Amino acid sequence: MKTFLKTFLIAIITLTINSCGSNDNDPTNDCETLNSPVVQTMATFISNTTDYIDEPEWMDLETHEYTIQINTNGEICSIGYQNPSTYTGSYTMEITAPGGTYSGVHSFSQSNTQYISITPITVISGDVIVVKRTIQPGYTFLNETVGRAIRRTNSAPIPFPLTVTNVTFVSSNFYGAGGPVPNIAIPYIALGFTAL
Repeated sequence: MKTFLKTFLIAIITLTINSCGSNDNDPTNDCETLNSPVVQTMATFISNTTDYIDEPEWMDLETHEYTIQINTNGEICSIGYQNPSTYTGSYTMEITAPGGTYSGVHSFSQSNTQYISITPITVISGDVIVVKRTIQPGYTFLNETVGRAIRRTNSAPIPFPLTVTNVTFVSSNFYGAGGPVPNIAIPYIALGFTAL
């Protein structure tokens, strides 16, 4: 109980500090990024340094994917990612949900998570959503396929399902030019969200 309380408090402090300077309070921007349920859940895992580690460049496979269940009504309104230091090219970013799909080719900042606005996808509490990024063909070296991921400090598989507030992480997978490697980490692909 003490570990959970400590982790929860660290997550709240981290989110409070990180929200400074965010455009989430801009009335012209209804799409929550730092305070979205998916990003809050990832921040909770990262703040639990006893069990999880935030790897900025990890898993050298072409496709990084996770499956989540959203436990609140709303709209997915942006997708966020950070290119690794080894790659400045583009990715196909995909979201598949019962309320719609998104697929687009984007390049992202190498210094921080950058959000790209998308046509909103409506989600209803209980919807299962697949989120993935796939490197574009034509990359030169395998180390260009790495990406940010949250993994266990002991390198054990992630004990799915994992639920924090309004998000349940169901599974993950890494594949292409090797693999598949299921459930070893959670790719850090952020989703912006507007509650309805």
